[in-house]
Amino acid sequence: MKTLRDIGENGLLRGILPLLPQRADTIVGPGDDCAVVRVPGSADDWLFTTDPVIERRHFLPGTPARLVGRKAIARAVSDIAAMGGTPLWILVDLVAPSSTPLSRIRGLYDGMAAAAKKWNLGILGGDTAEGDTLELHITGVGRIPRGTAVLRSGARASDLVYVTGALGAAYLPGCRHHLLFEPRLEAGQFLASKKFATSMMDLSDGLAADLPRLLDASKRGVRLDAAVLPLSSAARKTQHPLHHALCDGEDFELLFTIAPRNRARFESAWKKEFPSLPATRIGEILAPPAKRILQLPDGTSVPLRPGGYQHFLSHKGK
Repeated sequence: MKTLRDIGENGLLRGILPLLPQRADTIVGPGDDCAVVRVPGSADDWLFTTDPVIERRHFLPGTPARLVGRKAIARAVSDIAAMGGTPLWILVDLVAPSSTPLSRIRGLYDGMAAAAKKWNLGILGGDTAEGDTLELHITGVGRIPRGTAVLRSGARASDLVYVTGALGAAYLPGCRHHLLFEPRLEAGQFLASKKFATSMMDLSDGLAADLPRLLDASKRGVRLDAAVLPLSSAARKTQHPLHHALCDGEDFELLFTIAPRNRARFESAWKKEFPSLPATRIGEILAPPAKRILQLPDGTSVPLRPGGYQHFLSHKGK
């Protein structure tokens, strides 16, 4: 009998997503950073996302509760940022063992409340349940001007591939980036409102896992230049910084594509708008047949292998 370990998260999604019923007002269903729903008469489209944080999977038992609460909210904000939208409301489901100290639960909610105030969100409520592991399950709702959401499926041949910030080692011992990352909310809104980005997503499972998802959605290939990948300071301290930049996950940077005719205008506008946030050009989208090439720093090229984190296949904290 097959198990989830045999097929992994990607195989599971390929099997179950086609079974999910949709309504006529669903513009984008499962498979992007957010679902997009259109309400008749509204000037906005509505964005919906959901994400868990689970002890020993997304955070360790000794992690300060406020930081866990912050991370839970920030993950939902990052998904909405990846569509170019504005987050508005949050629902929270809490799962916890009955032995959990009340002070730890209060810390979770203090962290979520502070994050909600930071990003001007309302926490509408949720539910609680007893379970074997401490978990927060977040539903985020946002909006974006009608018809302007940036999807994973929009990349075209010759588009240039960019990433914000730096990559790698976000979850390694001693690094707290996975708890303290800043969702690229203003950057996503800028890319959408200025119509620069042809496709976009956030990086949660690692570049080697998430880039193939964008390519699958767009039915395109890529040439990725390993020599120019922006490495985090934590990744640079490891023995294999390139591997960490490709595979670690929890970066929560934006991955997006720009039409080559807009390159100069985009780069000039970006530097003016975000002088302290780099946007690094790391590759080029290729036309079908969808070759996926990793050009190594020594100039040789190898196939870009799917990597990064995949639930049910990756057996370590994320």
